[in-house]
Formats: sequence, structure tokens, C-alpha cells
Amino acid sequence: MTILVTGATGTLGRPLMRELATRNLDARGLSRRAPGYTHADLLTGEGLPAALADVDLVIHAATDGRRDVRAAEHLLRAMRPDQHLLYVSIVGVDRVPLPYYRQKHAIESLVRARGGSILRATQFHDLVFTLAKALTALPVGFYPSFSIQPVEVGEVAVRLADLAATLSPGSTPVFEDFGGPEIRSSHDLIRTYVAASHRRRALLPLRVPGRIFRAFRDGGHLAPEHALGTVTWEDYLSHRSPSTA
Repeated sequence: MTILVTGATGTLGRPLMRELATRNLDARGLSRRAPGYTHADLLTGEGLPAALADVDLVIHAATDGRRDVRAAEHLLRAMRPDQHLLYVSIVGVDRVPLPYYRQKHAIESLVRARGGSILRATQFHDLVFTLAKALTALPVGFYPSFSIQPVEVGEVAVRLADLAATLSPGSTPVFEDFGGPEIRSSHDLIRTYVAASHRRRALLPLRVPGRIFRAFRDGGHLAPEHALGTVTWEDYLSHRSPSTA
């Protein structure tokens, strides 16, 4: 079986490609121009038929946050009916009215309509790290007043590789959530980040009115019943070294 990975140079794509390689699965990455990759443009559709010619499974992990629906439509039009699609989405795209989430939810509808599979993940540790760094850049730090269930991107890559080894043309579609091991308050996560970076910050709550933050406060982005990851926030920070970030 031959696998094509979109977004192969991204945060998830890189560990996914390594995981597929360790399993000796026949996988190639898709990129517009990066050397060593299969070249095609998801935003225009150029090169996609040739890139997909001998592919059995597509893992769609590409995103730019703005034109994802267009890219998915081009990919789906270029795929043959006998090719299976595994789409990487986010927990809560059907419950949190964030514009980016709405794009992901629209793509999920397209994937389901053609009989594809979907793996939803909670927020990656890397995203939470970026958020914590930005919110503590000033002498006074802030934290959003909701909880987060951070997951290690490498563990999501492992689960995708598990699915890739079992999915093939004609497979029954799979719909799964994959969450981090713990649901933690943003205050706790950011406080732990500050301590790990050997700094001191007074932390103030960041409360924003509106439907989006209300959905986050209500836990629409969490998957407590699918806390399948094992790498904790502290584990991640111990390898990331916030003090030198």
C-alpha cells in the first residue's frame, strides 16, 4: 500500500513521516516546492492527479488556517473513488464557532460524504507552549479562563500510523478522538511554564465575551473520555526547555 501525506513538512507531518518510515510503510510527503517531496499545489490543484496516481491512502494533514476548504476540495476532486482519505481534524470543531474550526468542520462533512476517515486531536503541546510564551512576554502575564487538554504531537502521529497500517481502499470509515492525558486549567499550564522558565509573573485571568470563548469555557474542545495520550505538560517542558526558548 502506498500512502501520500499532505502537510508533510508541518508540525504533525514531520513526526508522522518519521513514524511511517520506522514501520517500513511506503509513504511519500506532498509539498509545493520542498526538495525530496512529491510536488503538487493543493490551492490550485496543479499536479495532484500525477501525485495521486499510484496512491492507496491519503493522510490529509495540510493546513494554512485560511484556505483549507479550497485545498480539501481540490484534493477530493483529484482522488479516485477507490482511494481512502484519512483527515486530521480537531476535537470540538462542531461545538466551538471559531472560524478556523468552522473550516475544519466543513471539511469533515466533505470527508464523511465520500466515505473517508477522521482523527480529531486536542490542542498540541506546541500550540499551548506558543500561547504561554506570548501571554507571559510582559512583566504581567495572562491566562484564558478555560481548561485545555494538551496532547503530544508525536503520539498523534503514532495513532495516525496505526490507522494507516489498517486502512485501505474499501475500508470501513473510522472516526476517532485523541486527547492528551490530562485536562488542566490554563492558569495551571501557564504557571507551570513560567516556573519551568525560571521566571516570575503575576498571572491575571483573560476573559473575553462572546460565543467562542463561552464554548471554550464550556469544554467544547475537550475529550475527557478519550484521554489516550501519555505525555504530560511537564514531560513536554522538560524536553522543550522553556528557559532557553
